[in-house]
Formats: sequence, structure tokens, C-alpha cells
Amino acid sequence: MAFMKYVFGALGFENDGKKSKPKKEKPKKATYNFKNGKNERVEHIDGIPVYYPASFDQSKDYGQFLRDKKAVIISIEACTKDDSERILDYYQGVVYGMSGKFITLDEGRLYLLLPQGLEVEE
Repeated sequence: MAFMKYVFGALGFENDGKKSKPKKEKPKKATYNFKNGKNERVEHIDGIPVYYPASFDQSKDYGQFLRDKKAVIISIEACTKDDSERILDYYQGVVYGMSGKFITLDEGRLYLLLPQGLEVEE
């Protein structure tokens, strides 16, 4: 009986007037858990590289990724308070100057920098 349903289905006939239910796709889960309390350093979150600048001087190097039209996630948890403020101000200026987007993922820890033309699905 299952074979005949397969044959009729392949030929385009409906199976006894019953509509098959579309399969629900499971939403993709983020590869980083903000609430796990661990200080694990990951290299990528959902395919976007994560950088951990230790100082303001080191953070200047990562601005090139935005100029190359690539999204970047910046983690400032390893910085001092003064350096983290300077880094955030610097990246906000770079993103603004390039008509991009500066998105806070986790206050005080992770920030997503998007160049112009890239969007984020929520």
C-alpha cells in the first residue's frame, strides 16, 4: 500500500484527499550561550568571527574587516574600563562613518559590527 502511495504521489495524484503536513523547520540555534556563565573564548558565533582586543591599539587592526564588508563581533571583556570605552567609541565612529550598524549583543561584553548592506535576522 505504501508503494502505491509513493507511485501515485510521484505521478502527481493526491493521496485520498488528505493533505500532507509541511515539515516544520527547527530554528537554528546560536552557537554561543550568553547565560552559561563560562568565559569560553570562541572563534566564531554563527559564522561571524569574534575578536578579543586586549587594548585600544590592537582594536584598530580589526577595522579593516568592516572596510572589506565583513561582519565582526567584538568582545571587550578582557579590556580595562578605559580601553573598553575607547574601543567602543572608536568602533561606533567607524561603523557610523561607513553607514553600518552597531548592535549590542550582550551589554558590556559582545558587540556586532555590520557594514553597510548587511542585515540581521531576529
